[in-house]
Amino acid sequence: MNKKGFTLIELLIVIAIIGIIAAIAIPNLLTALQKGKQKATMGDMKSIGTAVESYMTDLYMAPGGGTATTVNGLTAFLEPFYIKVLPERDGWGGNYGYASGAAGTEQQDLYSIVSYGRGSASDGLTIANSPYIVNSMDDFANDICYSNGNFTYVPRVK
Repeated sequence: MNKKGFTLIELLIVIAIIGIIAAIAIPNLLTALQKGKQKATMGDMKSIGTAVESYMTDLYMAPGGGTATTVNGLTAFLEPFYIKVLPERDGWGGNYGYASGAAGTEQQDLYSIVSYGRGSASDGLTIANSPYIVNSMDDFANDICYSNGNFTYVPRVK
C-alpha cells in the first residue's frame, strides 16, 4: 500500500521556508509603505509651497500674515484660485504646520511648511528658522520642512 502525502519533516521544511521569506519581505514592505507616505507628504508640501508663492506673486506677502499656524488656516486664502484642494494632512494623518512673516514687516514674504513625520511630534525644529539638515531616509519620525521654495529639513534620498 502506497500512501501519498507529505511527511512531517517535509511540512516543517516548507513552513521554515515560508517563515524565512516572510522575515525578509515584511520589514521591506513596511519600509516601502513609510517611504511612500514620506514621498506623498513631500509632494503635497511642494504643492502647498507653489500655491503660497503664487499668492505672494499677486499680493507681495505670504498668506496668513504671520497669524496662521497650520495649513488649515490657509484654505480661505488659497482655495480655489491658487490650488484646487489644499492638502491639510500629511501622509501619517498629522496636520501640516505653517509659519509666515508678519504683514507689514520685511519678513512678510517668508514662509515655512512643516510635517512632523510619523510621530506627529516636533524634533525641536523652529519652523520659522529651520536649518538645512539631511536626515537618514529610514527614520520616518523626523520633521520635514519646506521653506521659501526649498526643502530645508529633509530626508536623504538614496
